This record gives sequence, C-alpha cells and structure tokens, in this order.
Amino acid sequence: MDRSESIKKALTYFKSNEIFFHLFLLFKNEYDAAKQSLGPVDISEFTEEELEPVKTFLKTNLYSENETTKIDTNLFEARMQEQFDLSLSLDAFLTEYFQDILSIKKTEGKQPHQEMKNFLDYLEKEYALLTNWFNYLKRGTYDSQWIYQLISESPKVFEDHVLHLSEAIRLLPERPIRLALFGQIVVGEPHAFERHSTLGKLLLHVLAEDARYHAIEPVTIPGSSEEVNQLLLKFNILRDDVTNYTTLVNLYAETIEGYHPMWESAAHLHSVMNAPIRELINIVAAYPAHEAQIVWVIENPVIFSNILDEVPNVPMICTHGKLTLATMELLDRLAEEETDIRYCGDITPEGIKRAETILMRYPENSQPWKMDIPSYLASRSKDKQLNDKDLEILDTYSLDIFSCLKDEMKDRGNPACQEMLLDEMISELKYYYQ
Repeated sequence: MDRSESIKKALTYFKSNEIFFHLFLLFKNEYDAAKQSLGPVDISEFTEEELEPVKTFLKTNLYSENETTKIDTNLFEARMQEQFDLSLSLDAFLTEYFQDILSIKKTEGKQPHQEMKNFLDYLEKEYALLTNWFNYLKRGTYDSQWIYQLISESPKVFEDHVLHLSEAIRLLPERPIRLALFGQIVVGEPHAFERHSTLGKLLLHVLAEDARYHAIEPVTIPGSSEEVNQLLLKFNILRDDVTNYTTLVNLYAETIEGYHPMWESAAHLHSVMNAPIRELINIVAAYPAHEAQIVWVIENPVIFSNILDEVPNVPMICTHGKLTLATMELLDRLAEEETDIRYCGDITPEGIKRAETILMRYPENSQPWKMDIPSYLASRSKDKQLNDKDLEILDTYSLDIFSCLKDEMKDRGNPACQEMLLDEMISELKYYYQ
C-alpha cells in the first residue's frame, strides 16, 4: 500500500468517531507545548464510555497512575503505524489529520481561509468584549483549528456559543463563585461550562488567551484538572471547592475579620486539618504556629504522620504526592507572610519536578530539604531503575540547585524514597521543636 493510501485509510478510520478528534486535539496541544515526544498523556477528562473506541483501537486497557487515566502516545503511534502500514510519526500524522479535516491545503500554511477571517471580523464587530480572542483566532495557530472546525460545521451554532462567551466575560465575578452557579447566571444551565462541553472548552480557550503573559505565546487549554482549576480561579470561578484540599497541621490563619478560630484551636491541639479550597479563599494570611517561621512541606502522608507522632508541634503541609490548587493557595498565603518553605519529596524525577515547581514559584522563600546527594545515596532504591521517560522528566526544568543531584541519579540509574530518611528527619526536627 502506497503512502497516500495508508494515510487515507487512517484518516477514514479516525474520522469515524468523534473521540479521536478530541484526543488528537489534546495530543497536538501537548506536542506544540512540549516540542518533543510525549510518552503518557493525561486523558482523565474523558469518560470510560467515550474512551471505548480508543481501547478497541489499542486492543488494550488504558492505565491509571495516582487515580489519573493516561494513554501512552508511543503505544498509540506504534499501533497506528502497524494497523495502517504508516511510516509517519504520530506528530506528523496529526498535521495531516488536521489539514484534512479542516480542508487546509499545505500551500495555504496554517492561515484560515478568507471566508473564515471575514466571519471572525463580523463576530468581532458584534461582540467587542472578545476582540482579543478573535484577533488571536485570525492568526491560525494549531490550537485554534478545532474552533475552525466548529465554525465550519455550523456558523449559527458557533455564534450562539460566542453570545454566551461574551456574556460570560461581561459577568465575570468580582468574588469567587462556583462554576455551576456561573453557568446558571450566564446561560441558565448549571452544566453549561463543564469541562467536557463545547462551550466549556471554548470558555477555557478564551480565558487562557486572556491569561497569557505575552501576546506571542500560544494558547494552551489546561490539560489536567488542577491546571483547569487554577485558570478558572484566576477569574474567580471555582470548579471544585470541596474535594480539592490540602492537609496541614500547626498553622494559624486569618480572615478579614481576624484570627480564624478553627485554625487556632487545631494548632493548639496539634490536630491535622484537611482544608478545602472553599475555606482557603477566605484566608487572607497564614503562618506557622511557632516562633520559627518555617513550614515543612512533606510529599508522603506516611512520613507526615510519623513525624507528627514524634514532633507534634512541627508546622507541616502534606501534598499526598501532588500539588493541588488548595496546596498552592495555602503556600501563596504563607509566602506572603515571608514564611520559609522547606520542601521534602521523594528523590524521583516526579518528586524533583514538584520541588522545582515550588522553588520557581517562591524563589525567595523556598528551599529543598533532604533532597541532596547525601540523602539520595542514603535512600537509593537499588532494585528500581529509571527508564527513558524518567530521564526526560529530569530535564523538564534545569535549576542549578538540583543539577548535581540529577547527574548523580542519571549515573546511578535509581530513584530514592523518603522512608529511608525518616529517623534522620525526625532527629533534625526534634532539634528545631524541642
């Protein structure tokens, strides 16, 4: 089978089910952002029912990691090449796919057709609040091409969406409100702006365009639930204000009315609290319940509990292995009070990536703890090996403070876990908090 026939066969197959359009859009956005091969991609935004055609194509189940459903793009690429006798990479095929589905010829590059520009000009005149967004769409970037597809399918339906988007921008709240209530106010439907809906995806694209730091940046719709939560919160919209929480102990907090009595009582009793984002948005200040203005951010809940058993007055936050919106909101409040943030995670590629995220967000207030070469050598898991994807994650950021540790990990080829350092950590904290 020649190359063109193989591509046509693949295009016909993938255009037969709408899930592949949304999946390929996610892949393309990830490729454009990463500029490299992807490996596993978070697809938790899709339901199990929606993913059935994907499972059928892959002839295998998708896998979960920390309750997150993921798909291995390398596996998808290999399966695609095998089934359709393709020599194209997945990234190259996505270009063919979107050029075909949007009828964009290679000689025309990425720019939308003149008819599309004329329609966007018309919308801009009618809905001036979205002027910046329309100007961005006219640039014809890949992240906009799914929107061209919506326009092509039904300009009238798309204009109805634009009407709601314009109202959403006009009615952006000054104080935090829930996404469902915002949908009810703007559209008269509480589920209107849910993440999986077309209108919800369009709203995220509009907000992401507005939230860019520089006009030259591409717009990337947030991939993970946490990133979606962070983007919406920038505009005072709460998607999940109860189950998104952070675990803490021995911290004081203040609202605009003064000391928060619940936090104060919990600190006096050394009681652990799970504080949801619903409560944190009312906090104007937070600080350790100890004269040493240090908070210890612990990744592992078992380590967190064991430390608390031995050093009950230590101010701590437990991340449970992920940096939730609630955790970041609390750390923001602590950093504003010039609290010293000490981050301690597993010495793994993901653990170091989380540590680097903290250090880059709070460069004046944060530093790693027990994440150095001596700690690594003392806790190295010799029976576990780093794979190629792990090595890619190590190079996600490049902070000087971790450069030697990363080199050591690459040389040794092993991750390390916090449990081996527990006694040493407790001993050190007892010195601080006798």
